[in-house]
Amino acid sequence: MFAQKTSFIVIAFLLISLAIPFSFAYIDPGTGGYLISSLWAYIVGIFTFVFAIVVRFFRYTIMGYIRKIAKKNPLAFRFSIAGVSIVILLGLFIFIQSLFFASADPGFKLNPYDATKEGVIFYNESASVGGYTLLEGELIDMQGETVRSWNYTYLSFISSEGFYYAQRDYETLEWGKFTFDDEPVWIKELAIHHEITETLDGNIIVLTKEVDEYNGRNVEFDVVLEFTPDGELVDRWSTWDNLEYLQKFHRKLELDKPANAILPDNHEKNTSIWGAEHDYYHMNGLSIVPPNEREGFHPAFKSGNWIISFRHGSMVFIMDSETKEVRWSGIASQIPGDIEGQHSPYMNAAGNVVIFDNGRYRGTSRVIEVNPIDMSIVSEYLAEDFFTYSQGYVQPLPDGHKLITESEDGYLFELNSKDEKVWEYYYPHSIDDAEDGLVRDDVYRAYRYGYEFINSLQ
Repeated sequence: MFAQKTSFIVIAFLLISLAIPFSFAYIDPGTGGYLISSLWAYIVGIFTFVFAIVVRFFRYTIMGYIRKIAKKNPLAFRFSIAGVSIVILLGLFIFIQSLFFASADPGFKLNPYDATKEGVIFYNESASVGGYTLLEGELIDMQGETVRSWNYTYLSFISSEGFYYAQRDYETLEWGKFTFDDEPVWIKELAIHHEITETLDGNIIVLTKEVDEYNGRNVEFDVVLEFTPDGELVDRWSTWDNLEYLQKFHRKLELDKPANAILPDNHEKNTSIWGAEHDYYHMNGLSIVPPNEREGFHPAFKSGNWIISFRHGSMVFIMDSETKEVRWSGIASQIPGDIEGQHSPYMNAAGNVVIFDNGRYRGTSRVIEVNPIDMSIVSEYLAEDFFTYSQGYVQPLPDGHKLITESEDGYLFELNSKDEKVWEYYYPHSIDDAEDGLVRDDVYRAYRYGYEFINSLQ
């Protein structure tokens, strides 16, 4: 008798076991959070199990109730059965769809290459601050003509001393320092990512990663390295070494939940040179707090501090560069309109924080200036066709101008203080994408240098 009563439960468990391989916790690369739609298989399995218990142990009561309704009102009973059947079929359709589609990252689609848009398409010379723009190892003038190029192209940066720094290519093992004429000064075998920048005293900061085991997973954690211009390592700060401290300032991310056999992870992360399956913070930017009007008002505004962007969790921190204490944070919904997978935060001369907010799930990007004291939006640039999904950059220019990189479209533009476009440029290089055909090559970031500075180097 006991075996008969439990047979239905055993069958339900078998059905759930069949469903589990198709269900997973998709840890989204953009926010670090689970996409709830990918849990449908698990939810349906639990519902099936509960339903099986109810039907097995209360079947006589349920059947008696159904016979009573059918005898009293046959027409209503038939309509009820039809309605339940439709709901079940609709549920199955949603369930099957979620297995194959809803668990995927939202993604983006590259635009077809438009040969009518190449190089500079608009230039208001009298309104622009002018200069030379560095992108992907090329230095171009305001007409879009290449005036100099280098062999190492990724994360390209020219220091205040006139030396060129770059990684050989995306996530390669080499980065180095070169003269303005592309003669190597030193080259290091080290995989860096997202950032090469200069401190106020002329040192060079880069980002790299280390892999550690966390909650049963191999996880990448970001590391900040500071070098002298001679290439000597003088400072190393690791998010892994300081994880417990950093976690005091934000909600738990999904990697904080232990892995389990019932709901296995499926990060679907692109294979990186570091080799882990997961990425905890995904630090995608570090800038230096400049001298500003609020310096002395609060420790967050001390010049030389670090402004760090963590894409996972959509978080911006200001940290003391010496003590490594967090002095300020702006996290996701703390900033009006919510930041989503942001890039390149920096502080301007007024002491406000400017952020390239990708709007990963809104489908529209924006550049915002945030008052870090009351979290109000001081200014906001929005446009109907302005969207870059997983990259992007904004650089402060003199007189309140900004240079913006709309990465996936290979599109750069300069805004004046009134958010009017005074210069526009399309990267004149294409790639043949397997899914989208001929598309414009993307630009991770562009950086503008003044005429006087570059001319002195030439």
